[in-house]
Amino acid sequence: MSGLGRNWKALVSPALYAFIPVGILTLIVFPLTGADEFLNLVLNDPGYLEALSGRDFLEAAMPFLQAVAIALVLQTLAAVYVYLASARVMAKDAAGNPTTGPSAGRFALRRLGVAIVAGLLALAAVAAIFGVGFFIWSIPYALAGTPTATSVLVALVLLAALLGPGIWLSISLSMTSAVVAVEDKGPIGSLKRSFQLVNGRWWATFGFLLLVGLLGSVAIQLIQFVAIPLSVVGDAGIAVSLASVIGIVTQGLIVAGIGAMYAVWYIDLRARNEMLVSDDLS
Repeated sequence: MSGLGRNWKALVSPALYAFIPVGILTLIVFPLTGADEFLNLVLNDPGYLEALSGRDFLEAAMPFLQAVAIALVLQTLAAVYVYLASARVMAKDAAGNPTTGPSAGRFALRRLGVAIVAGLLALAAVAAIFGVGFFIWSIPYALAGTPTATSVLVALVLLAALLGPGIWLSISLSMTSAVVAVEDKGPIGSLKRSFQLVNGRWWATFGFLLLVGLLGSVAIQLIQFVAIPLSVVGDAGIAVSLASVIGIVTQGLIVAGIGAMYAVWYIDLRARNEMLVSDDLS
């Protein structure tokens, strides 16, 4: 919390640089794809949608799904950028050589490609584990035909057992963005380094990230108290889009705070495993 207080200006500017353009692009994408027409139907004529067949409903919702997919990609890229910038800010602060937001943002741009590749590799590995787990989990249902009490119990036990490896790997790779921002490593090297740092402190890291996630969720809920009422004012499509932009921009500030807390935990892990000096972080 002290680190956030000292560096809030440097953390805010990269978040605004990234998420304000994303918010504007989202505002453009919704009418451009026709997603605002679907939103108008949802809010003003839900009976029309309820009368549609499944295929017709999917066809009507497709522009909205496309707009959401585009917005999600843009938000993910912005979040990766902000994570890198936030880690840079906190590392320089810990080294006793504070940096500015624009400087951290320029550094984040240079390392963005490495972070994206590392993130895709991590996502593929976690998705593969969950995919295998889901396939094995579905076997009792396939064998039983009609689900029975036994097959449901077996499936639940398998689900709990097979979710574990995916969660374990996700936490083990959680320091990747901080590694990319502080150490001169490539995508695979950054993943290995994260795995090495979390090893031996997995449960502590899990607890810390769970706490950070809860804090972020509370902040997002508070934002919705402000953004959601806008969706019922004036034209539905424009109002929802505007509320989305407000939510997206504020989300950038939350991401900056979360990225900063991840970076602090990364520094803690390094200090526990090696002789860490200020030059290693600067």
